[in-house]
Amino acid sequence: MAISNFKFKIIDKFLGYSSSRDKTNLDPRYLIRGSKNVYRKETGTVAVRHGLKRRGSADSTSEGVKSSYEWEASNGVTKPLRVANSKLQVESDIITSGTYVWYDLMTALTNTRFVFDTWWDNVLKKDVLLYVIGDDNLYRWEGGIAKLSSTTANTIVLDRTVASSGMSTASGTVIINGTDYAYTGSSASTLTGVSPNPTGEAANSVIVSKPITNANTPAADFENDFLKVINNQIYAGSYSSRLIYVSKNDAYTDYTQATPRVPGDGELITLDSLARGIGVIGGEAHISAGYSDWYKVRFNQITVSTTLTEQTIVDKLELSGQEAAMGHEYISNIGGAIVYLSRGQELKLLGTFTNQQQTKPASLSLPIKDELANETFTPVQGDTSDGEVKAVGGRVYLTSVSGGTTYIHETRESLDESGQVVAERLWQPPQIWGISRVAVIDGVEFGHSIANPQIYQLWDTEQWHDDAPSDEYLPYDCVMRMAYISAEDRSNLLSVDMLYAEGYMTQGTPLKARFYADYQGSTSPQKLELNKVSQPQKLAKFFTGFSSPGMGDSSLGDNPLGEGLTEDELSQEQLPKFRRIKDLAPVDCFEYAIEIYMDEVDSRWEILALGTNAIKSIRQATFIK
Repeated sequence: MAISNFKFKIIDKFLGYSSSRDKTNLDPRYLIRGSKNVYRKETGTVAVRHGLKRRGSADSTSEGVKSSYEWEASNGVTKPLRVANSKLQVESDIITSGTYVWYDLMTALTNTRFVFDTWWDNVLKKDVLLYVIGDDNLYRWEGGIAKLSSTTANTIVLDRTVASSGMSTASGTVIINGTDYAYTGSSASTLTGVSPNPTGEAANSVIVSKPITNANTPAADFENDFLKVINNQIYAGSYSSRLIYVSKNDAYTDYTQATPRVPGDGELITLDSLARGIGVIGGEAHISAGYSDWYKVRFNQITVSTTLTEQTIVDKLELSGQEAAMGHEYISNIGGAIVYLSRGQELKLLGTFTNQQQTKPASLSLPIKDELANETFTPVQGDTSDGEVKAVGGRVYLTSVSGGTTYIHETRESLDESGQVVAERLWQPPQIWGISRVAVIDGVEFGHSIANPQIYQLWDTEQWHDDAPSDEYLPYDCVMRMAYISAEDRSNLLSVDMLYAEGYMTQGTPLKARFYADYQGSTSPQKLELNKVSQPQKLAKFFTGFSSPGMGDSSLGDNPLGEGLTEDELSQEQLPKFRRIKDLAPVDCFEYAIEIYMDEVDSRWEILALGTNAIKSIRQATFIK
């Protein structure tokens, strides 16, 4: 081919993911539907996601995680909790440092949808964990966990002080190897007045405090489906009620109020429709109800005679359509706003409002609106367990249990070419993680499996395979599918016979491509191997400064992996750079699309630029006349 035909139409600085706009009339820098398990980096490149890294030992039990919470206790220790296998469990490495094990707090559960929050006990001067499970009880867990040092007929000696273990110093019940032991007092590291006799328990057994049940709280026959702690007051709601109970700020079991009402008193709020969930903006409760309603609860303090009183004011945002939240687990906070999944299956952003100034929630999900509309997000009812919305830093995670798909919206700050800070909002391609809940433990992001009682690290794992619930390595399909490119005059034909790819990858990666000529490849779909490891003559050209040959002279055949970069050295920044021009079967078409994909374990790639040598065809498209 003549050298003049080495003129490539290049696309780079990719923009993110869009599945709702017409893929043949979209900026070609967008990834489109069909993309998965890749992500747009801050550099503008598109890379394979990190592999899921299992935390803890393998467990292939066919029962996924229904609910979860990460309790950052007042002693600075994060205690992850989960509901799986009909059990409420807490994770700890108390036996062997760095080896994480889940210990039972409740068993034989019939309700598996739990909602948690933290409340400050001003008498004990510490946080306690409160949670509800869809019945008329409010549960409390002190957070106690320790190892057994020794026993007598009526004492249990811990490996630490009772106070530092998180257990009640006055009285309570602990669980050792599935058996309950009540105690009536404590001294230093010893629980006293223990019953029954604990002497049969082995040293180094794990001891956890037993959750406390507060029956008929806040009211008998009120099904507590969700709660939210705001200014140390409990807001309790039910999917089958219009009532929202508010506790006193110094007693989570007391929902009464004086006459006149004073600051910190309880309250009873009646909505116009059934409650859906509670968020918080600026320390004020924002309650979702029905199909379209949002309410803001605020308190106005005034002095009556010499008494400081507090009026409860409920502002209602009048909306139409399906603007209410899908359920409590689908509400989170980002910045000074609430982000939530609406009944209309859109990711929405709600700022503060009053009845004098109303702001309609803004949609964040327009680029993937159609995709979300076709997902199965079940409105939360009673014990029904589904996905969640969770904001972590600049990311908003939306998990779908039915499809095992996680959608990620990102807000980023970056520098433009002039060095100015610019804000950017984008959707990442869907991640097929198979998780129900996102967890943040000591600043690291994890996901709870929908299939097994397992938790996996999501990012920065430095591995490129998924850990199985057994000890196997699993591959995952990684697809980068780009929007279509057409001629400036869309009625003209393009002539194409070469594909250009540039990026970074391990030299042993069997990177493949698909070329779709015309819509869905209707003219000429072609499969290509950009780096065929089994045939050295079909390798991409690699460039690395870590090898002995000169730059540009080291292909895989000349510098195999192991003679240049080692696996331990292959950070994202150290991947060899590759370039490849691949011949296509010559084709004339109105538009074309490029797809890069891979489905092998421990292979890595990152695309910097793609393009073709497309030029205006000498043929006229008379056949469409």
